[in-house]
Amino acid sequence: MYNFIYFPILCFLALVTAEWVCQAPESKDSTYAVWAAVFTEGGLYGAVVFWSLEGYVSCGLGLKGLPARGGPFEYHIHTTPVPKSGNCDATMGHFNPYCGTADGRIPSEKEVGDLSGKHGKLSGTDVSQYYDDHFLSINPKDRAFIGNLPVVLHLASGRRFACSNLVKIVGKPTGAQAEAFKQLKGENLPKEVRQTLGLE
Repeated sequence: MYNFIYFPILCFLALVTAEWVCQAPESKDSTYAVWAAVFTEGGLYGAVVFWSLEGYVSCGLGLKGLPARGGPFEYHIHTTPVPKSGNCDATMGHFNPYCGTADGRIPSEKEVGDLSGKHGKLSGTDVSQYYDDHFLSINPKDRAFIGNLPVVLHLASGRRFACSNLVKIVGKPTGAQAEAFKQLKGENLPKEVRQTLGLE
């Protein structure tokens, strides 16, 4: 008799376990700040910029001088900052504070740092992208905080060809940093972000 009672329960639990997928929670706790990974070497110029106005994080990307061959290019946030040597291989794997996978079906199931997996690969030598990402955070107290981590660019083969650490933009940008920000399309950025980046 007990078999008749427990068998349906066991079947139900097996079904639930099979369907259960780990998902990252949305992060809506970021106050205003701008963080940027700036690229100014090897013929590559531009920046990947993250900001928040109302809790969620947004991203703007403007890059000029990507390789003419070897694309489309993937880009991710990795777990370990770029060392002084500039060795991109030292940045370890993708930032994944929860339990995302490369083959996740929806953004919340993917690795938090898998930007191209969530928002598309980069094609061409000069590219720009703008989007919101509800799973990143620029709040240092959040598990999904991306500050000081590196943005790494990959050839289609997987080889890493460029990397730069995210730094908080404080004060008016100057020099190479200011020139790199000019690769961003200012009309796609909020006024506060344009001002922080020195674009107006």
